Amino acid sequence: MTDRASAWDEAPCGLLTLAEDGTVLVANRTFLQWVGRPAAEVVGLVRLSQLLSVGGRIYWETHLSPLLHVEGRADEVALELRGPHGRLPVLMTAVAATDGTGEIRVSISSARDRSRYERELLAARKDADAAARRTRVLQEVTAALSAAVGRDGVAAALLGAARPLGARAATCWLADPGGRLVPHSATGEGVETTHLPAGPWPREAVHHEGRVLVPLHGQSAVRGVLSLLPDDGAGGAPPDLATLTAVGQQAGIALDRARFFDRSAAIAHQLQQALLTAPLPQDDRFVVSTAYWPGEEPLEVGGDWHDSFLLDDHVLAVVVGDIVGRGLDAAIAMGQLRSAVRAVAGPDVGPARVLAALDPFVRRVPAAAFATLVYGELNLTTGRFRFACAGHPPPMHLVGDGTARLVWDGRSTPLGLSVPGRGRTEAALDLAPGDRLLLYTDGLVERRDQPLPARLERLAKVGAEVHSLNPDEAVRSLTERMLPAAKGHDDVCLLLLSWSPTS
Repeated sequence: MTDRASAWDEAPCGLLTLAEDGTVLVANRTFLQWVGRPAAEVVGLVRLSQLLSVGGRIYWETHLSPLLHVEGRADEVALELRGPHGRLPVLMTAVAATDGTGEIRVSISSARDRSRYERELLAARKDADAAARRTRVLQEVTAALSAAVGRDGVAAALLGAARPLGARAATCWLADPGGRLVPHSATGEGVETTHLPAGPWPREAVHHEGRVLVPLHGQSAVRGVLSLLPDDGAGGAPPDLATLTAVGQQAGIALDRARFFDRSAAIAHQLQQALLTAPLPQDDRFVVSTAYWPGEEPLEVGGDWHDSFLLDDHVLAVVVGDIVGRGLDAAIAMGQLRSAVRAVAGPDVGPARVLAALDPFVRRVPAAAFATLVYGELNLTTGRFRFACAGHPPPMHLVGDGTARLVWDGRSTPLGLSVPGRGRTEAALDLAPGDRLLLYTDGLVERRDQPLPARLERLAKVGAEVHSLNPDEAVRSLTERMLPAAKGHDDVCLLLLSWSPTS
């Protein structure tokens, strides 16, 4: 054998010459070893496509062979040879001869190491994508838990994340006041269809009878358990226990926060209800009707309030106020300001001096800063109504003949913002028998999608239309018509004063 023939035969790559139809005319020893056949079984008898995997054979016949006939060349095409030990990944380069014989010169190199590297690279990328997906889900769940309000909000956030966490159904169990775990809510299954094993509960998420249980540990106790039914359908990723453990830790903290929030909200609600449901003064010469509608956040009370009380046998004081802010601090400030009004008001004080006396008080109570208030005194004998507004919406005078108008007199800045050199002002309005006065907070008229003048105009129109109703019905009808959907509004507080002097 010549040196050239030896080099051809012992080359580290497979070398072939093919006929125009792909039949192997010449093959070196390397190629024959790869396919595990002697030359007598291959040369002149077998087409190259027959030595390829099924996919490679289809690709040769539908793409490579036509490409070689049209363009005369194909470079580094990834194929698989069928060998005695399984498939061998290879890269093939083929060139059509230009001497008119129609022959095809082929060089084939092993790609086993490259294929393994590519598989490892793809596996690493898959792992990285999965890690990024888990991180994204954890961030989304953490954000939802941070925004959750109360225990119901925490449970809803957890159930909303069930599918991204790899579950097709989930039940959230929460601890009752006695610490016993009870089913709270579920998604994808009935809330009463699952059960939990007896404790104690580990810190990590665990598999249990085909489900994944995620303990929700608070600072001092287990606040709940999230029970997940893994999604075993096509394409479903198995739940990641490390991610679920992190979710459980975040949810436990959120439930601790919810317990504190719920207690604060309950105290604030009780305080507000105690103030808003205080007995109203009773007298044949007047009727006071009130209403309070909470805003969109049911767990956070606002600072809207009303009050009415007799200064003496012939003078009735009425007040409607609004503390800036929400929550327990606002409820406490509301109670303090209500008590302060009663403390400074008196038969010989007058509305302007009442507001002036409240300014230094508000400056000492940070939560009451910038509070608005309308305070008035009705002489039950003469019908004269003296009043003063500290940054508050104007009262509405409902005249006995059915007309309504807003009263813009007696106005000054919100409490605590008095201008040096300018005292508090007041105004007076003479009522006729049967007249009414409406005091209210800004939640009744302020809307983000409507200008305030238009809302005030509508209030006057609705007020005139409900004037013929009895006071309680008038308050109810006016509130419902001004807030038809009961959504998208702040807290609303109303006080309707009707004067009917005795003969």
